[in-house]
Amino acid sequence: MKICIYCHNRIPKEALICPMCGSDVSGSEAIPQDEFYQSTLFEENAANFVDLTADEAEYAAESASRAEKQAFSLNEAKNKFIRYIRFLWKKMQDPAETRKSRRESHDLYGYFTFVLSALLSAGLVTRVAVALVKQYDLLSQISLLPTIAFKAEPVVWFMKSFLLFVAFYYLYPALAYLIKTFFLHRRHAFHNWMTQYAGMNAFGLLLLGAAFVCSLIAPVLLAVPVLLLFLVHLSSYLVTFIASLYQTINETKRDTLYLCLGGISAHLLLMLTFAYVLFLKM
Repeated sequence: MKICIYCHNRIPKEALICPMCGSDVSGSEAIPQDEFYQSTLFEENAANFVDLTADEAEYAAESASRAEKQAFSLNEAKNKFIRYIRFLWKKMQDPAETRKSRRESHDLYGYFTFVLSALLSAGLVTRVAVALVKQYDLLSQISLLPTIAFKAEPVVWFMKSFLLFVAFYYLYPALAYLIKTFFLHRRHAFHNWMTQYAGMNAFGLLLLGAAFVCSLIAPVLLAVPVLLLFLVHLSSYLVTFIASLYQTINETKRDTLYLCLGGISAHLLLMLTFAYVLFLKM
């Protein structure tokens, strides 16, 4: 080995160009390793030089350590995924858990479930819509059906649908939380409430997954059952919204029925406005 006189890094003895700094170290412009360290013994600022001659065993140990950390992170991710599946399975069997079980739930399960539901919903809707548009375009060319004036853009439709469904899934539990807090005078941890709301729709998530798989197999042939399963999944969030308010102890004189109707109306108005901005203004 030898030392580059420009960057002071250890480089192979036969190297003509320093692989660290790109300098020309051919000929006498590189100092052998032993001479370099003998010369630094008499330097006043020898502390500025960094010992880069660590043993190969240290490098091997560091590589092994990095490999162990990476393996540990993969195992940890797998364990987290298994715990999440167990959470969904438990909520599918018992959507309305006890208060003690709610406190043990993970704070991020709800957010992850809503994002996953939005991705599956956007993919399902885009897949079916694009397939139906292409089928209609084909029929219009061989029949008297009028041709459509717009083109199918799957990427744009998917992105807009994803944003729309993110708003749909997050808005219901957020409105329920606000009604519980300000009108029914109940106190809940927001992250915990989001997790519980998503968990109460675990069976709806299973229906959504089945509908998404069917849309990938035959989006036109299975369009009707796919849309039926998808509508049942969406309606589960509405049922959960009403049930969550009726299960709450009402310490005020406000009628829970009117609170439910008000929340549903607010959700519908906001979603229609958001859909109008996404699909007609953008």
